[in-house]
Amino acid sequence: MAGRKRQNPRIGITKPDGQDWLVFLSLALSVRLAGGVPVKVTPALPRAPGDFNGLLLSGGLDLNPHLYEGRIDPASRYDDARDALEMAWARQAWETEMPILAICRGCQLLNVSRGGDLVQSIDPDVLKTYPSGPIGYTFFRKPIDLEPDSRLAAITGETRLKVNSLHRRAVREPGDALHVTARESHGGIQAIEADGDHFVMGVQFHPELMIYRADMRALFRAFVSACR
Repeated sequence: MAGRKRQNPRIGITKPDGQDWLVFLSLALSVRLAGGVPVKVTPALPRAPGDFNGLLLSGGLDLNPHLYEGRIDPASRYDDARDALEMAWARQAWETEMPILAICRGCQLLNVSRGGDLVQSIDPDVLKTYPSGPIGYTFFRKPIDLEPDSRLAAITGETRLKVNSLHRRAVREPGDALHVTARESHGGIQAIEADGDHFVMGVQFHPELMIYRADMRALFRAFVSACR
């Protein structure tokens, strides 16, 4: 008798309530192209264990600095409900060895969930080398160097990538059982991974906005494959 067809893995994609639809749609498309089924996860729709097979922590507003003993910025907006939801899911996914892909803010949250620290203000001299405005941020590309023995290098087949830069914060010190796997020229951390075989990866760039590239599609395929 023929075996049953294995169901495509369901990928929980976090997002805030009622906003960031463009980011969610970009991520959902990237997951679909990789063979996964996107599942929206929000503070109003937090889901339950068993609702999905992999966790994708998406980008968005800065984390509330109280999560890592940072400074409150009066000019910043924070989403405490989203922070709480994603921190809970990041910790549960880690404990149950659910695959995790964390993007931009998600990378920072993953790191904080493991006791790591963040750079709250990137060096102004570094920021001067980046363009300003959403269009400039989206289309600007900077080179980053990957650790040759990293999962990210194995997936992309490269030790140097050109990536976008839409962030104001970054990982300072990796958290427990995480290590740095990519940096930009001034030393800023651009990717982190878990020690061992558990698929846990945080990237500071937005691969879903570069899905036209084979290396970025390969990243989503590897993540979805790990969720099977």
